[in-house]
Amino acid sequence: MSQKVDQATIIILDIGKNTSSDDKSENNFFEKAINCTKRIIERKIMSQGKDLVGILLLGSKKTRNNLAEQCPGDFKRIELFIDLETPSWKMIRDLPTAPTIAKGDWFDALIVAADFFKNCFSGYKTQNRRILLMTNFESTSKVDESQFEQVLNGFKEEDFQVDVIGYDIYSDTYKNNDVHFIRRLVDGTNGVSALFDDTMRYLVFHKKRHVNPIPWNVDLCIGPNIKIPVSSYIRIKDEHVVKSWTKAVRDPVTGSASVTEAATKKTLYMNPENKDVVKSPELIKGFHYGQELIPFLDVDKTLIYNSGPKSLTVYGFTDAKRVQWQNLNGDGLSYIFGRKGDKKAQEAVRTLVECLIESNLVGIVRRVYNNGNAPRMYVLMPVIDPNDYVCLSMAGICFKEEIKYMAFPQIEKVTCNKEQVDAFKDLIKAMDLTNAYNDDYDDNEAFPVAETISPSIQYVLDCIAFRAMNPGKPLPPPRKDIMMLFSVPELIEKNSVDIIDKLKTLFVLKKVEIKKRNKKQDVSNNDDAMDSSSKMNESIVNDLPKVDLPISSKTDKIKNIGTVDPINDYKALKDLGKPMKEIVSEMTNAIECLFHSNLDGHCARALDAMKFLRTESIVGDPSDYNNWLRNFKIELHNRNKNNIIELIKEKQLNYIIKDENSLSKYDSNDCDESQFYEMDTAPNITETDISTEVNDFFNDM
Repeated sequence: MSQKVDQATIIILDIGKNTSSDDKSENNFFEKAINCTKRIIERKIMSQGKDLVGILLLGSKKTRNNLAEQCPGDFKRIELFIDLETPSWKMIRDLPTAPTIAKGDWFDALIVAADFFKNCFSGYKTQNRRILLMTNFESTSKVDESQFEQVLNGFKEEDFQVDVIGYDIYSDTYKNNDVHFIRRLVDGTNGVSALFDDTMRYLVFHKKRHVNPIPWNVDLCIGPNIKIPVSSYIRIKDEHVVKSWTKAVRDPVTGSASVTEAATKKTLYMNPENKDVVKSPELIKGFHYGQELIPFLDVDKTLIYNSGPKSLTVYGFTDAKRVQWQNLNGDGLSYIFGRKGDKKAQEAVRTLVECLIESNLVGIVRRVYNNGNAPRMYVLMPVIDPNDYVCLSMAGICFKEEIKYMAFPQIEKVTCNKEQVDAFKDLIKAMDLTNAYNDDYDDNEAFPVAETISPSIQYVLDCIAFRAMNPGKPLPPPRKDIMMLFSVPELIEKNSVDIIDKLKTLFVLKKVEIKKRNKKQDVSNNDDAMDSSSKMNESIVNDLPKVDLPISSKTDKIKNIGTVDPINDYKALKDLGKPMKEIVSEMTNAIECLFHSNLDGHCARALDAMKFLRTESIVGDPSDYNNWLRNFKIELHNRNKNNIIELIKEKQLNYIIKDENSLSKYDSNDCDESQFYEMDTAPNITETDISTEVNDFFNDM
């Protein structure tokens, strides 16, 4: 089966005597051609596409091609330097470093390249076959009209594309008649022609290879009965610059990846007792829970949550205003269309989009990408593209826990006068990116959305290319072309200078100077030490910037009892009319938290709150306090916190007895130990007869 490739390109590189120049002040044709070839190969490597590249050397010292072997004496000085193969860094390293003294026929080189495509290129399937010619046409060709017409017709039949780089074939001044033939050949094969400067300007940035979109087909389920066949296409995707890295062993001689050795990773499990390797059938998967390893058996797999098959289910619809842009997350955005070829599905999606726009609503959906994948929540927003594309855009929506709340200091409202407002309007108009360039440029807009190149990605790819060609050298700074992406257009910078100066006069800003802290000085006695420390504290306080934080007003209602001021919280909730059962429950929870989180051992705040609650319970129903205290003492006893029990006794915060409130069930606190057990009865030791056989068994242990 033939392997499919995106493009197959043969570069005809002229390295003959005609490409050299005696003027060393500027790059000659040979150097420009070599640099352009390097850039083409480098860009194809970085695009990670399915392209093949071959190189023919024109004007070489050697003659090595298929037609020269079939026709001795013809097609001389043409060498098949590199066969059609995947572009690599070795191609760039092996390129010639100097021109030769020979000359070759560029027309013969075109015929050799076409013959290689037709007779020597097999095992691959491609619809795009290009021949890239780099020569200055100073070496004449022996082409005649009849032979040229035959070759032109053959190129058209085989659907070859011929491009010329490095010479302006459409110029009015020709050095020889060869340019007339090559121009007809380029036009006849729908090729292009460009100078080196224009080509390098086009190749200045790395370009991602074009990938045909692959739809994600699923049924959009709305309720139990409505299922619309839809296809989802990725519109925006946040991807890594390099998706995958291949581990290899470095060859110490060449500095590149070794072709004979490879890096492999193997994991072995050993028995800690006998140090034997455990075989695969005897392994049991598990999970680390702290320092403990919990085994995960096949039986436990039935307990795993199963999200079900792939699906896209609408949970409901909500007002579009409730889903703000800051609530969206995820790594991209997708467009949802009706399934291709299904007119009813396309009409249903269009109707849904129009209804959502008319009602100003968006949909909340649950998506399972594939069987068993973790479900995620998305928002469906209606979209009517300027090109009359009607679809739904799908973006991830965050949960409450993913939102980070931030508090900012209050800012006083400032009223600007008309002159100040007009100055800012003029600044916005002067810095309008849609009119950043004059009429000399094809497009007046700067930094257009979805067309601006990422400087960081370009620099990362440049670093990878540099490291591949220069393993031992430090990475260079970003290129000038990359730094130009950060520069403000000259027209905008020129138009905004006067307006910025005007804004400086309209808005007078005062620089806030924060004084540095004074260093601590040595003192001779305690009095001097106290004076210096007090002065230092005052200077530190004065040096800190003043920030007005929002202060909660007294009108803010307390919802529950906290551990900061439980007594006042109790009083506030009581005044609000909250049920006493709930207030007492919250108060006891706060007291327990204060006891358990106490660090100094005095428990002053907890004891104060407990005293206040006991006083309130004496006036009211004492059963809640007594029941809670009984359970709390049992908990303290189980935790071996007898010191807290002694504190409660010492502060006389025990049970509320009948003398204090007739509703109490306790006569006194003397029999306190008996309250730890149910039915107010201490447990008796039960004697059990144990057989002699059992006793003998434990004696032998």
